[in-house]
Amino acid sequence: MPKQVDHAARRAEIAQAALRLCAREGLAEVSIGRVAQEAGISKGLVQHYFAAKADLLRASAHLLRQEIEQHLRAASREADGPADTLRRTLLGVVELGAQAPLLLLAGHAFFARAAADPEVRGLYRTGGDMLHREVAQLVAAAAPDADASAEAHVLLGVARGLGDSVLVGELSVAEATTILDHQLRRLNRPAGVSGD
Repeated sequence: MPKQVDHAARRAEIAQAALRLCAREGLAEVSIGRVAQEAGISKGLVQHYFAAKADLLRASAHLLRQEIEQHLRAASREADGPADTLRRTLLGVVELGAQAPLLLLAGHAFFARAAADPEVRGLYRTGGDMLHREVAQLVAAAAPDADASAEAHVLLGVARGLGDSVLVGELSVAEATTILDHQLRRLNRPAGVSGD
């Protein structure tokens, strides 16, 4: 009886190899041949699943988004209410620097390429826009008087910056958490009241 091949798993394995290469060396180094080498398979097998580099990058971007979503869902699984879900989701972004550096570095590789490549920009923006909408909805539920969209941009900017600081060892996760909590306290502070 012929061996059954799990084609979805094989595609994911190849896309994961491309993400590792992206994280380590940047998108410019991703090629069918380099990914085949990284995955330990033949170039022909990679081409069987991905006809061109663009197809491989699309699959890698999709996998990256899925893995970040899974990480953030796991981070907020035990949350109690919208404010706690918001905090845990943002902490999930911060903790990428410590818990999932490959995802953070691969995301940076896509970001760097997005400035010059409209297709990669579209892939990058899809994930970013979705996360912004989710965070804005949580802000709206946790702090109804806040400008949810603007606050989501601010909070995601802070969380991403803190994640980068954790990644390079500038801050510990505990230090980054203290800074994020300081920022989150603004949401429920009445207008005109100064911070701590």
